[in-house]
Amino acid sequence: MTKRGPYAKTAARQREILDAAGEVFATHGYRAGSLKEIADRVGIDASTILHHFANKSVLLQRVLEDRDALTPVDAAPQPAAGPADTPRAFLRLARANEKIPGIVELYTLLAAESATPGHPSHQYFHDRYARVRAEFTAAFREMADAGLLRPGVDPEFAAVSTLAVWDGAQVQWMHDPDAVDVTETLRRQLELLTTVELKDA
Repeated sequence: MTKRGPYAKTAARQREILDAAGEVFATHGYRAGSLKEIADRVGIDASTILHHFANKSVLLQRVLEDRDALTPVDAAPQPAAGPADTPRAFLRLARANEKIPGIVELYTLLAAESATPGHPSHQYFHDRYARVRAEFTAAFREMADAGLLRPGVDPEFAAVSTLAVWDGAQVQWMHDPDAVDVTETLRRQLELLTTVELKDA
């Protein structure tokens, strides 16, 4: 059923606030990103934001949940046809992320900022990294069972190092997009770990 009247207006206003908050947090981080700047982008008072979201940390959590629902940023690779397709699935996700730079910037900046225990998204990113490492490890283990990892490559090491290279490349890309090709960097990492042909991927 389509929302009407005040419910529709409330949903629309929350959508505007979430979009503006995502932009501000992606640009300045959580600590430096102010409710005033978010409100200015929407054309409202900061007090109006608190009418929709209890406080700034609740707003951040909603932004992250919203982005998770909309995109697969930093998630497990997209569904693969089998172990041999997994490296290409990683690359498809990397290319998809290139089309949503603002969201990638949001996650990259907040992931670093949230490393301090007192940050409101500390637990969120702790859990997220644990989940992604487990998913990557499972994917590489399937490749190992299929004989697709290079000799001596451990699935857990492959998972951790691939995630590290991917995240690190994205940080460098944020600083200088013209100098760093995230997808190409990831492709070369996967070629070092697997025997899957990726030159045309």
